[in-house]
Amino acid sequence: MISVEDRYSRQILIKEIGHDGQKKLAQSSVFVAGAGGLGSPILTYLAAAGVGRLGFIDSDTVEESNLNRQFLHNINNIGDFKTNSAKAKLSALNDKIEINARNERLNEKNAAAFFSGYDIILGAVDSFETRFVINKACVSLSLPYIDGGINGFSGCVMFSNPPHTPCLNCVFPEPAPRSAKKKPGVLGITAGIIGTIEANIALLHLLGLPNPLKNKLLIYDGLNMSFDHVEILKNNDCKVCGYKK
Repeated sequence: MISVEDRYSRQILIKEIGHDGQKKLAQSSVFVAGAGGLGSPILTYLAAAGVGRLGFIDSDTVEESNLNRQFLHNINNIGDFKTNSAKAKLSALNDKIEINARNERLNEKNAAAFFSGYDIILGAVDSFETRFVINKACVSLSLPYIDGGINGFSGCVMFSNPPHTPCLNCVFPEPAPRSAKKKPGVLGITAGIIGTIEANIALLHLLGLPNPLKNKLLIYDGLNMSFDHVEILKNNDCKVCGYKK
């Protein structure tokens, strides 16, 4: 049997974590919207780090085109619900944490109910419409939200926690037009990098460490191997977070 000391020994050696930090992670909870390209690294690394309770939602089944980036699934899972495949892999990785999977489609009616009771919400979805649904629910519940998006070789990550930061709608006030809803090309490595960054920011937040993305949008360019931090500001007229001076 693997002990807590053995499993997390290399993490506990990190001075910013130690035994106290590991206890914080064990007592923390994270909900992830999506178990695909971004969700795979997010869920894997949070489970491996020992976050005590992981919840996630996804209504899709595994397709062969997913396998270039969604490593929680393999060829034997084609046709299976992603929630079942992901939960099996995560449970095999760490059987000492609680894993709650919901095989449903996230929408405005159920988002707040699913998110309630968790410490932080992470977005791992491929549509702006759903990202706005997540943001609105998080603002209503006063929950921090980490949003991630990818397209080809590029991606971005944003941390949102109004009134301390802008919300997603402050920075991206309009949904993508329906005519622009064609699925983008995605490099598996890009999904891995952006998802891993989301997981890292979540761990920093749960540990109470300084957040480098507070009021910053991180933009990654895989063609040039560049990372840029762009300052983001609250929108006083935001219809979601309602920030006023």
